[in-house]
This record gives sequence, C-alpha cells and structure tokens, in this order.
Amino acid sequence: MTTIDTDNLFSSGPCRVRPTSWHRQLERRAFAGLHGELVLDLGARSRTIVQQGRLQAATAAGLHAIIESIEAYADGAFHTLVDNHGHPYERVLLESFEPTTPVAHGNAFWCEYTLTWRQMP
Repeated sequence: MTTIDTDNLFSSGPCRVRPTSWHRQLERRAFAGLHGELVLDLGARSRTIVQQGRLQAATAAGLHAIIESIEAYADGAFHTLVDNHGHPYERVLLESFEPTTPVAHGNAFWCEYTLTWRQMP
C-alpha cells in the first residue's frame, strides 16, 4: 500500500507509482585545436515520480477530506513516499496534485488523480 510519511492516504483505491530516470547535468565545451569536446559532469539532478490512481470515500465530505490531506503535502518540505511494493522514495516534494475526473458517485464517492513528485538526489 502506498504511503506518504507513513500516512495511509492512498489506500481507498488502486494506484501506481512510476519513477523516471535520474538526470545528470553536463556542460559541453569545445576549444580551437581540440578534436572532439570537453564534457564537464556537474552532477546528479532531480527526477519526477508520477503517481496515478483512484481515491474513494463513503461520503463526498470524506473524499474532500482525503483530497485536502494530500494537498497539505504541497508544503515545500521533503517527505518519504513508499510504493505498493515497499520501495521507499526519500526526499520527495509534492509538485502537483490534479484530480483527473470529476467527483463521481456509485457505491461510493470517487475520483481519479495524478500526483507529480520531485525527488532530489
């Protein structure tokens, strides 16, 4: 089950966590008389982690409470995300949270969402 800082906000529906690859900042320089180029490695940079899933609750107020709890993590602080397989992603910032469907009602109130996390090296 996916958690953020041990908060179980994503257990109401299925979700998947998809990290992108780490990026390196490279500076390329060329000089007269030099065949090829000089490449300076400026180090590792951040990567994005995309989380998609569904949130649901018995009432509309319950669903909005879950959404507000998730939005509270957009505080600029580092957090720890743990995916469904128990893999931790440390030093993540919540970059964006977007419900991708309107709140719907069936057996429960639900909506699908996309979260974008930024993980720092």
